[in-house]
Amino acid sequence: MIKTKSHNEKILNYLIRRGRRSNSLINTNYLMLYAFLYKYLSDKLKNHLLKQLSANGDDLKMIYGSEEDKSYIRELALNDLGYFIESYDVYMDQFIKNAFSDDLVDPGFLLDLKEKIVFSKDNPCEEYFNKIIEIVENQTKFYHVSFDAEQELIISNFISNVSKLNIEEKEFTFQRCYDLIASSRQIRLMQTPEYITQILERIITTERDSATSVYDPFMGDGSNLIRVSKAFSSPIYGKESDELHYFYTLIKAFIYEYDFNEVFLRHESAINSMSFDDRLFDVIVSKIPNRYSRDVYTKQNLEAPNPNKKDIKEQLISDFDLSEFGEDEELLNALSILEKRVEAAGKSNVIQFEGEYESLIDSEFLFVINMINSLKEDGIMAISVSQNFLFKKSLTTLRKFLTHENNYIDTIISLPEDLSRAIRPEVIIVFRKNKNREDVLFIDFSKDYKLTRPKNIVPGLFRRNLILDDRTLDKVTDVLTKRKTIDKFSQLICLDELSKNDFNLSVSRYVDTYDGEFIRIRDLKGNKKDIDQKMDYLNKKIAMMMDELDIGL
Repeated sequence: MIKTKSHNEKILNYLIRRGRRSNSLINTNYLMLYAFLYKYLSDKLKNHLLKQLSANGDDLKMIYGSEEDKSYIRELALNDLGYFIESYDVYMDQFIKNAFSDDLVDPGFLLDLKEKIVFSKDNPCEEYFNKIIEIVENQTKFYHVSFDAEQELIISNFISNVSKLNIEEKEFTFQRCYDLIASSRQIRLMQTPEYITQILERIITTERDSATSVYDPFMGDGSNLIRVSKAFSSPIYGKESDELHYFYTLIKAFIYEYDFNEVFLRHESAINSMSFDDRLFDVIVSKIPNRYSRDVYTKQNLEAPNPNKKDIKEQLISDFDLSEFGEDEELLNALSILEKRVEAAGKSNVIQFEGEYESLIDSEFLFVINMINSLKEDGIMAISVSQNFLFKKSLTTLRKFLTHENNYIDTIISLPEDLSRAIRPEVIIVFRKNKNREDVLFIDFSKDYKLTRPKNIVPGLFRRNLILDDRTLDKVTDVLTKRKTIDKFSQLICLDELSKNDFNLSVSRYVDTYDGEFIRIRDLKGNKKDIDQKMDYLNKKIAMMMDELDIGL
């Protein structure tokens, strides 16, 4: 029996097929992603009001026509959802119904939401909504937008079809449609492979029962951050330097219905500063990007977050009534000097590299130390990083610092090469601050793994429709928690052995997964000698035959 596609899946298939045949401009990516937010906020409010009022669309339109009734539903919406749309015509499906003609719609209507949406007092999501609006205005320049006829038709068609999605469908969710369209050729957003998100989440949730804070300093599309924090229902902290990825993640937080009282996301580079308001975290999880150049890496500084530090001016003002001093110049100078001294005291906690470790201050991976410094003493960090990190000669001193000197590295996991589109596949490294074992666990499941298909697949993209089977994840986490040694799968290596290998941490060096037959060098030399003798004999015989036949070379 052939399964019938759901309503949302049919629309998604159409959008992705159209996307393969079109060439979207880069800045229209922001417009298309924002269309999902507009649709979500519009339909969420409309559906909620209709259910509360036991009404239909026509009834709601009439209610908007009465100031008294409109005032009632405004208060209802602000109390229940935290926002309200002031005009019935601004609802997305209503606008499409009224204004869409000849397959064309003015993309500028999306900014009507900015003018007509109001938020409840002190609603934290208003700040992030305004950030989204600011980015989409800057990137698409709505008030001066100019598309050619073909481009305008593509955008209009896209918006029209997004308006047809059902935000309440359970079979193929609206959230899933948003994620999949972003990874398609229409948007071309570089998303974290799901198998990496899978294993990072499994490692963290297996090793910890709870977490009060989760931080991803290179959050990319937010997959790792959101998936891990969902497991703990904890606040999320993230940084992202790429504006499109940051924009995408902000919208994702809206349509995944995050409590914005617990969302702290910044558009900035963690390379320049890893610290997040001197906060320490229970969990740090991240996929380290490969897009940074050497010039970017040289801008790093060593950081030591001080969570007990408090702005000295705020502290004095809160503890003493200084309002009567007003603009007293002497007092302000004294506060300035005191503030500098507090700042200097905070910096005294920064690690001082000495001797052979002095070179680490210029290391391209100095930020890894800053990440560890942002962990609580009982915290755990799991990152996905290029295999180069394990054996690159210039990182030998860093690896020694992380293992022999501080014993931070807990586990290194080699991932299947078949799943990676990178030239050099990534590895998972687990870090701990409070390790009491003098060893490192190496796991290599690159040969021993099974795959499955997710419930909702990406149309036409086979590789992205593969995820790790639960049995594979169970085996990895069982070995991780019990520190098991399994032939051709895992091995516990003491720090002394790492030292003997010049701190080369390549998993293949410690876990032998070779299944072929080994040949001794002595036997190989003997076989070569026999083959050479036979070749000499055959060459001579061929030469004699050619002489007899009077055939010259």
